[in-house]
Amino acid sequence: MKISVLQENLAKALLFVNRAVSVRPNIPVLANVLLEADKGKIKLSATNLEVGIATWIGAEVAEAGKLTVSAKLLTEFVNSLKKGKLDMYEADQMFEVNFVDNRAQFFIIPAEDFPKVPEAEGEILMEINALELADAIAKTSFSAGVDESRPVLTGVLMLAKEKELTLVGVDGFRLSRKVLQMDKVIKQDEFKEIVPAKSLIEVEKLIREVADEKMTVSIYYLGAKNQLLFKIGDLEFSTRLIEGDFPDYEKIIPTENIVKFTVAREELVNVIKIASIFARNVIGNKTRFRIEPDQKKLSLSASVIDIGKNESKIELEESMGEEFETGYNIKFLNDMVNAIKGKKIEFQSKGPQAPGVFLDPDDKQYIHIIMPMRLE
Repeated sequence: MKISVLQENLAKALLFVNRAVSVRPNIPVLANVLLEADKGKIKLSATNLEVGIATWIGAEVAEAGKLTVSAKLLTEFVNSLKKGKLDMYEADQMFEVNFVDNRAQFFIIPAEDFPKVPEAEGEILMEINALELADAIAKTSFSAGVDESRPVLTGVLMLAKEKELTLVGVDGFRLSRKVLQMDKVIKQDEFKEIVPAKSLIEVEKLIREVADEKMTVSIYYLGAKNQLLFKIGDLEFSTRLIEGDFPDYEKIIPTENIVKFTVAREELVNVIKIASIFARNVIGNKTRFRIEPDQKKLSLSASVIDIGKNESKIELEESMGEEFETGYNIKFLNDMVNAIKGKKIEFQSKGPQAPGVFLDPDDKQYIHIIMPMRLE
């Protein structure tokens, strides 16, 4: 291999692929990045066997070839250099990088020892606006569980049918669902798989860094490998899927309510921030959530033995139904207001022991549900 590449392009590509590099690999080569040079381009790939990332950058390729070197060392060295042209070549089982008055050599592990990183192949399963997908991931992935003893709950359900894509995250205590319109109709009757929430969060980050308003994400289903691949411009991100049966989330979504209100989002954000000072010291981060529809008041309160107590009230813009008091985890409330971006938040519930439904009047395709806590 003998190539020349711009420092700024290589540094950016390494930044992307490093997200898939194993921190403490059982196999030494997994700490490396795979470099493949051919026909005016260099491809960089990394994998930890759960996810894989590949990207391409332009290069002057004098001699084609492929090899792997330490991702951490190469990244640190390249990042320490100024912008300009790097000359890189393989010699005597070493990979040498030259830049003006800097020279570094890296030990090579043969490319043949590197696991194959999945590539986009076959027909595109679905195509969707990149920033809309990133927004949907942000609104659902935080509701996925973190308990590895229940793997299906650590993922987000992706359900595609015709031109609709539905993302659902649920951990047993809360649920988020977002429905998106796709650019193309999927060619199969239905696609239903569970994608690790951690993987989708990485996809969201990549989209935020490289996409503009017009860019789309192409999604490929690699069924034989039980993987899903997201193609974002010159980036490919692949992830293993989670096997198992996702909970019947539709049964959790209430169809009736006895109390309902609308409140300015910023006011609710402020009162949750104040309530969290005390509620985070209570077992389960519990805060009392009391609605007085006739007075158009919502109060959040928490009491901590031998420390103190707090009650904060805000005006409701609209309210109807019976007086209502229940308990919610303050962290869940905080996550909810961070997910809803509209100017107002609508609340509905069937009763103190029933799920609380939080809606965004500006986004009819989003719903968030929080299970109540007992007041004792």
